Amino acid sequence: MDTRRLARASRLAALITAGGVTALVLVPVAVNTVTGGSAPHVLGPYAAWLWPALAALSAVTAGLAAWDPLRALLLRRRPAHPAHRTAALDRVEAFVRERLDGSLAGEVRLKLGVAPRVGPRLPGRVRTALVVLGEPGSGRTTLLLELAERLVAAAREDPLRPVPVVVDLAGWRRTEDLGEWLLRAVADRYGIAPRVARRWLRERELLWLLDDLDELPGADRAECLDRVSALGPTPFVLCATDPGDAWAGLPRREVVRVEPLRREDVLGLVAACAPRLDGLHEALLKNPELADEVRTPLAFGLLALGYRAGRAEYRGIVDTYLVESAARGPGDPERVVRALRFLARVARRRHDLAARTRLPRRGVWLDFVGEAAVWRLFRRAAAGALAGAAVALAAVVGVRLGLVPAAFAAVATILVPRCGFPASGAEDGSPGRGKRWAAVGFAAGAVVVGAVAEAGAWLGGQVARRPAAVVFGLVVVTALVIAYAGTRDRYWAVVCALGPAGVMVLTGPSPGLVAGLGAGLLVGAVAGVFVGGLTAVWAGLGRPAAAGLRWLPVAGLAGAGLAAGIGADVRLAALGPATGLLVGLAVAPLANRPFDPVAELLSRPLALDEFPLRRKALLRAARDRLLLVEGFRFPHAAVRDHLAGCDPVELAATVARRRADLRPGGGSAPRA
Repeated sequence: MDTRRLARASRLAALITAGGVTALVLVPVAVNTVTGGSAPHVLGPYAAWLWPALAALSAVTAGLAAWDPLRALLLRRRPAHPAHRTAALDRVEAFVRERLDGSLAGEVRLKLGVAPRVGPRLPGRVRTALVVLGEPGSGRTTLLLELAERLVAAAREDPLRPVPVVVDLAGWRRTEDLGEWLLRAVADRYGIAPRVARRWLRERELLWLLDDLDELPGADRAECLDRVSALGPTPFVLCATDPGDAWAGLPRREVVRVEPLRREDVLGLVAACAPRLDGLHEALLKNPELADEVRTPLAFGLLALGYRAGRAEYRGIVDTYLVESAARGPGDPERVVRALRFLARVARRRHDLAARTRLPRRGVWLDFVGEAAVWRLFRRAAAGALAGAAVALAAVVGVRLGLVPAAFAAVATILVPRCGFPASGAEDGSPGRGKRWAAVGFAAGAVVVGAVAEAGAWLGGQVARRPAAVVFGLVVVTALVIAYAGTRDRYWAVVCALGPAGVMVLTGPSPGLVAGLGAGLLVGAVAGVFVGGLTAVWAGLGRPAAAGLRWLPVAGLAGAGLAAGIGADVRLAALGPATGLLVGLAVAPLANRPFDPVAELLSRPLALDEFPLRRKALLRAARDRLLLVEGFRFPHAAVRDHLAGCDPVELAATVARRRADLRPGGGSAPRA
């Protein structure tokens, strides 16, 4: 009998019982008693025990509900507890199985029923440094994962065997301590707390299986190798290409070399897949150069998947695989290729194989965007948004406060700093797209600024209901703070604050002045933050600082004309509202700062050309075509790098031609 399962079931039954009695019986009786009622007749003799029973059962219910979280917390504080080892082995086994099933070899095995032989069998007990050498695509990672699977099974049977952990070295940088980085890596991937991992490392209860050394830059690779060799007596397995004499510093090392596939091996694998790869068999017999190129399991897997649905013209192993896989499925080939190229560039920069469904921070991908997207965002959408903002501000101010303050608002838009971005670029053959971006930007700017101006004017109207002295002081203090933040000179700040003070001496703290101040403050803050975010994105593209848009007052005057058409009039008492509005709008240069969250949000449209909004559906389609494997990962670094450096137009055209050949009645028959 499993005592732990019995105890867990008993706690669950007790929790349901205690919670049910508390919630369904005691709490309603207590509420009824507090509100002037009485306990049910059957509970009358026990009325005195109501509150103690409620407190006791509530404590029992809370304790039973918190039992498992508290127990887990206590276990984490006891690194020697065997539950840590069991949980770690479960997570390592799940990770290894997922990687093996989702690898290119797994896809080949699933589609063709056979997988290429991968090198020698690694020893099942690692007592010292074990180095697995082989060229890229030779199957070192598969060997490492299969070894991890065997080591996990052995560690379950023998508690004295170390816990194997597979770690990808691609994310390490030479500025980081390798030991601490490894502890963080196993914590992120397997949930092994650093305290537990440190103890296991000290007691030699961890076995490091290190992969992706080749993903590091050359200088970092040599430094990483030195630090790996300095891990001390802890055994480890390391996969890499042959680095020459770099292993000389490793004491007591064992080297296993993964030899290339021979021609006989390749022909045997093709024969095992008959009749599905008959075209490939003929191609290998007729083309010795192709047979010589199939030296690794990666090359065989890519070529076999490329030929899996029929014969095709050979274009190079990786290119054949991409074209044949992308040709079998609906959708725009260029859109798929562009998205995969973008994701491949991101993955290469992050030194991994993940095809991300979400955009990382803009610093990773901002330099990948094309000039057409930059032109549309900065010369069309941003300019349209600012024009819409000017129109909406003048229209709301004109309706609320009159046409004279609206004219002041229109003229004040020229003071928005660095809001023009002289992006060069073509419309990429679709001039209507730039117009759509401008229209969307105009509508967004008009709606946002119109709503903000209306809210500011309403808030100002609420403040104007306060006593006149309070309103007078609030306006003067606001003007003083804005002036001092802009000039950092107390003398000039006081001088600037005297302007609205003098106006209020003449007109009084009128509701129009406070409403204009509220609208100006909110609109100025929004405009400043927006332009500051655009400036940060512009600087991230490596462009020089921009000038202002001199034509914005024209858009503002159009908004004033719109207000006049709606029914706004010229009011005589316009000095106060105009003064409050100008004081509030003076906050725009102060809010013009490169706020990182705003810049991140505004940079997102730049990636839409390469990475459209329906990203998950696109990645699923790519996975269904075997362009990606399970977990949305590229099958290998060679595939990732080929996509990252490809010409998407040329590759998409080849895919389109191949797709036409595959259709019934296509123009040309496939050929081997």
